[in-house]
Amino acid sequence: MLTQKIIGPSVALVLALAVGGGIWYSNHQLPAQSAVSGIQAEQILQLKGLIGSEKQDYFTDSRVIARLKTLGMAVTVEKSGSRAIVSQFNPSQYDFGFPSGAPAAAQLQKLAKVSNAYVPFYTPMVLASWLPIATILEKNGVVKKEGDNYFVVDFPALFDLMNQQKRWKELSHSEAFATNKAVLVASTDVRTSNSGAMYLALASYLVNNENIVQSQADVDKVLPQVSQLFLRQGFQESSSAAPFEDYVALGMGKTPLLMIYESQLIEFWLKHPQRIAENMVMLYPKPTIFSKHIFVPFNANAERLGEALTNDPELQSIAQEYGYRTNGEHKSTERWAKQNIIAPENLVDVIDPPSYEWLEKMIVAIEAKFH
Repeated sequence: MLTQKIIGPSVALVLALAVGGGIWYSNHQLPAQSAVSGIQAEQILQLKGLIGSEKQDYFTDSRVIARLKTLGMAVTVEKSGSRAIVSQFNPSQYDFGFPSGAPAAAQLQKLAKVSNAYVPFYTPMVLASWLPIATILEKNGVVKKEGDNYFVVDFPALFDLMNQQKRWKELSHSEAFATNKAVLVASTDVRTSNSGAMYLALASYLVNNENIVQSQADVDKVLPQVSQLFLRQGFQESSSAAPFEDYVALGMGKTPLLMIYESQLIEFWLKHPQRIAENMVMLYPKPTIFSKHIFVPFNANAERLGEALTNDPELQSIAQEYGYRTNGEHKSTERWAKQNIIAPENLVDVIDPPSYEWLEKMIVAIEAKFH
């Protein structure tokens, strides 16, 4: 009984202290922690921008989101065509624009009146094709094999076949694809998509005696030939994802030659290594053209994001997984080679696209021919 009398008051005292301590903690510590959380939330920089559709998967990657949060940023993106990103310029609604291609980026810089721009990654334009197609073109002197997964294509020679409106069955050694289908590079809609615009830039260079279009006289000269490259295709998709999906799913019969970003096929092989050994091949045009993914900040806050995308090793490493070439210490091609994806490290015969003004004039002129 004596023991119970002693323990009873002791337990009561402990309970009283615990309850009192809990009340004090609730009144003092929890508000302090909430205040700290509020301050931390306020320190996260909220940014919103327009991006090319091919970069959406990168920005929605959970690792990219987490890394940007660690760096104090939360980014919301809306996808749009590079041409539309320029026409939708609105610095009160968006903090940055991230188109594909230097011409659109240069125009954005002009509209935003900013000198700073960042190039986190880039990719050359290539032709996605198939080994039987590449072999036919090789036997016709149009392409030359350079690696396990890629060929170099003499683009002027291929261009001549298209201008002559040759059909595959008319080529020598075409038994593997002796169809009545025209020898023609498929592309996205030049009116909406940057990859189509880069194809136009490359084709116009060849028609203009290997000179970049930079005058109305040049536009008038090249238009009759380059417009046919798009008009003869029939229906074209508005962005680069859909025709590539058709290439992968429907095969050689649907798409013997498709103008794509190198990054698209590299990313596909990285995600589906079992398909590297299949008949998919890349043809690198000679000359070729790079599509630079240029980040244009509309304000000082967005410059932080541009710096991070360009210089943060973790963000650059993730970009390589999406098939992009980066400027960092670790080269993309070396990393891909470890996974049996062989791409040329350096492309020497590279041209620049026309300025936004002259590229736009060509696109508008072709657009008029569609009606």
